[in-house]
Amino acid sequence: MEKRKNRVGILSGSFDPVHKGHIAFAIDAMKQAKLDEVYFLPEVKPRRKPGVSHVSHRIAMLQIATRPYEKIKILELPDKQFLVSKTLPRLRQKFPGADLLFLMATDSEFAHMPSWPNVEQLLKSTGLIVATHDKNPTFSLPAQPKEMYLLKSKLPNVSSSQ
Repeated sequence: MEKRKNRVGILSGSFDPVHKGHIAFAIDAMKQAKLDEVYFLPEVKPRRKPGVSHVSHRIAMLQIATRPYEKIKILELPDKQFLVSKTLPRLRQKFPGADLLFLMATDSEFAHMPSWPNVEQLLKSTGLIVATHDKNPTFSLPAQPKEMYLLKSKLPNVSSSQ
């Protein structure tokens, strides 16, 4: 009998602050996509969110928020931002042989994903789990992800900016 691959979810972002919407999304993604773990990956210098709190403060908030959840963890990488060319190889090294699935909300980085450098490489080799706020979301991607899940946001009115 072949052993099932480990399924790892990655939720990259600023988390300034982390909120119950992030946690609810991670829990829902674990259930729907049968993930073994979800890792919050705080970006040191997020692209579209200038003036964030120092990363050490955001990591401390993440540690408090994720403490009750055994399968939700924090991952720190040396990259200042998520870059497919740098971050994906680091994740492959950290989780050898695992199926990687990236968690994104339609109102955050997902909308900008088509313009990312090397996005096709990411999409063809990983899965996506997208939290939607709309009943019928419309979007286009430059390549078909390895697998994809659309999850209706459980807390659509919760955001870090609020």
